[in-house]
Amino acid sequence: MEFAGVDPVADLIPIQPGQHYTMGGIDCNTEGETAVKGFYAAGEAACVSVHGANRLGGNSLLDTIVFGAIAGSNAVRYIQGESGKKGETALSDALSRAGQRIDAICKSDGNEVPADIKVALNKVMDNKVGIFRDASQLKEAIAEIKVLQDRYKRIKLNYTGKRANLSLEWALELKGSLDVAEAVIAGALAREESRGSHFRTDFPKRDDAVWLKHTVAYFTPEGSRLDYKPVHIGPFEPKERRY
Repeated sequence: MEFAGVDPVADLIPIQPGQHYTMGGIDCNTEGETAVKGFYAAGEAACVSVHGANRLGGNSLLDTIVFGAIAGSNAVRYIQGESGKKGETALSDALSRAGQRIDAICKSDGNEVPADIKVALNKVMDNKVGIFRDASQLKEAIAEIKVLQDRYKRIKLNYTGKRANLSLEWALELKGSLDVAEAVIAGALAREESRGSHFRTDFPKRDDAVWLKHTVAYFTPEGSRLDYKPVHIGPFEPKERRY
């Protein structure tokens, strides 16, 4: 009642889409190993690829409990092993780069409000990169994301303190959201078929002959770079859903 100005006794409660899960994530194997040696991923941040293109209610339990234990154990063994001692300066170097990035954001004197960019990003993804997609909307969306990424370079925080700085936290999250949004759109535009929750109205049929493969997106300064890797078929051959 206070936030929406709606009395549920007399009025309908407005409903809008939300997200609690992203299908995909950091590419890793069943040991939690990624392409970066010594970097392990597990849980909803990772993509072990044991579920295909589905999103089932119990997937997160397997991702977190089973593969979390596996990745954690492997990470401990890596750190304790000889190979883990060769990059002792890696952490300090990473912390230094992170500090420089945070200082640059705090000192930025642009005229863009991060919250405004976030609202614009939400509208682009809701309106043009939903479940039902087509090439024209996806091309418009990726062009708009590029504009938002450029606007992000000119943000200014309303608070630059170092303690409990939610303004800084949200600005850092926004940068990641913009990069992920670009990767999602690029992958969706390239995949000219419909599969799982990805439905191209201009390519409504599933195409296993061409697209039975994983999309792997890499970050580059110029934008997302796409690559692909094969799907390892288990005892059950994937089939088109007919219900």
